[in-house]
Amino acid sequence: MSSIHWICLLLFLFTDIIGRVQSTKPSLKLTFSPDETYLPRDQPLDIQCDLINPKDKSESSQLWHVDLKTHKRTAISRLLLTSPNADAPEVFRTIKNHRYEFLRKNRMRIRRLQLEDSARYECDCPDCEDVIPKQSRDLYVMKLAEPKWIIEPGLPLHENTQATIKCHVEEFYPYVSHKILRNDKDISQDGKLIPITNSGVTQKFLWEQTINPTADWHNSTLRCLVTEGNSEQQATQTLDVLFAPRFLICKDRQHIDSQQESTFVECSFSGNPSPTLIWRRHNHDQRIIGPEAGIQIETIDEQNGRYKSFLRFNRTKLSSMPVSTNSNGTQDENYYQELLNGGFIAQLTINNVEKAKQIIRIDRHASQARSSPGNRGEKSTRIVSSILFSSLVLYVAIFLL
Repeated sequence: MSSIHWICLLLFLFTDIIGRVQSTKPSLKLTFSPDETYLPRDQPLDIQCDLINPKDKSESSQLWHVDLKTHKRTAISRLLLTSPNADAPEVFRTIKNHRYEFLRKNRMRIRRLQLEDSARYECDCPDCEDVIPKQSRDLYVMKLAEPKWIIEPGLPLHENTQATIKCHVEEFYPYVSHKILRNDKDISQDGKLIPITNSGVTQKFLWEQTINPTADWHNSTLRCLVTEGNSEQQATQTLDVLFAPRFLICKDRQHIDSQQESTFVECSFSGNPSPTLIWRRHNHDQRIIGPEAGIQIETIDEQNGRYKSFLRFNRTKLSSMPVSTNSNGTQDENYYQELLNGGFIAQLTINNVEKAKQIIRIDRHASQARSSPGNRGEKSTRIVSSILFSSLVLYVAIFLL
């Protein structure tokens, strides 16, 4: 056998010996059955502390109860569970219906878990020859409660008026974590968490944020998620924010190709309560335009207090209708041209009171739309660029000659 084979064999034997020594080394084992940290009320639980591979038969483990508040450490014994003395922790002295049962040394049963049973349990071996690290484990008995939203000063909120949103949970146990969402975006850090407070064996949770709601807050969905033990409890609240009517996109110059059969002008707007958009002719009488032959008005609710309105035209029907005489004594060729020449007024109202308006001029040629006030800067840039390019070409021609 080669030296390499001998070395491999020795390494294997050495590893096996180490494994056997370690497997026989004394150790402690603390067991919960069922094996869970967070347990519901009224469920039974067995707790056991064992010494594995003791060096001496006289060595024995010890199970301890540690109060989570006072940190008082009490050895679990038959006497403690059956006839506790005056020095025993209160939870053992006030046990109802004999819920605690002594099974055997270092093994106990809680028949029906209650909140006050929440504690830390430890397992050690105080008389062992070797120093064996103790085992410890926390037991939490859950009490679940649903979060609730508090909106101050109450709904509906008013735009740019300070308000406070709060999520609170009363009388639950135990707190693990929380998350606050607005339209599925985490805003937990935008508010402040009031320190978790204990009330007896239960806790109280409160998160709050001061806001100055704008129109964007309207119809926002707030969700408060609080993890209590191994259960996530949540509450949902939708905000109602009152805000003044306004145009979102309503261009003062809109292009219509008068040769197309179907055309339209449009405006988008918002407001809560919902405003009414009234279409008017932009002439001397500013007459309201309503649905009629060749004209259709369509309003789309885009949610969250946003709307879009279309004033649609049928060229064939409108062109066949008679026209009125203009103030200068002339007439347009047909009613459709008369409408386009005059333009329109988009008027936002609430309860027939005007809140905003926009005058809309119609450009019937694409070139007119491109040269509208909103595009003059772009046109000027093209003119300057053209002049510079022509000058450069002339300079190069002179140089070459």
